[in-house]
Amino acid sequence: MINIIGLRKLTGQNAGTAKEKILGFLNSFDWAPESVSHKEEQIVITLIAQLDIKEIKIEIKFSEKGHWIYFSTVFIQTIKHNAAEVYEKVLGINYSTTLTKFGLSPDGALYALIEMPLQTLDYEEFVYALRRLTNDINNYLIPIASISSKD
Repeated sequence: MINIIGLRKLTGQNAGTAKEKILGFLNSFDWAPESVSHKEEQIVITLIAQLDIKEIKIEIKFSEKGHWIYFSTVFIQTIKHNAAEVYEKVLGINYSTTLTKFGLSPDGALYALIEMPLQTLDYEEFVYALRRLTNDINNYLIPIASISSKD
């Protein structure tokens, strides 16, 4: 069976809605979503990614009328110790990375985020954002977790 969304992408035709476009990219990348949901006007696509040492959930968020698409994940649920040192490490990482930004949520979770323009996003940029997010978490998870686990 021919995938119409994939065919549109390959032929350069408009994929229709942003949701069709993003689901078409995932289909072309052979990555099936764990879930697709709508929260108010925002579409949330959840993916499962197996990193070198743990599995994470990646959320892709956007709205049909919005200008940005967000790739994000919480990869450490709680900073148990040395929050100031972890925060300093995150600031240093953010200074040295160009696309992925790391942050601490108000409840102490550590997350990674990539923002890309939605309307002009093409397949290569989409795949690059997913690879960059997972690679950066692979690179920085252990150094950050080791600070957080010190007593």
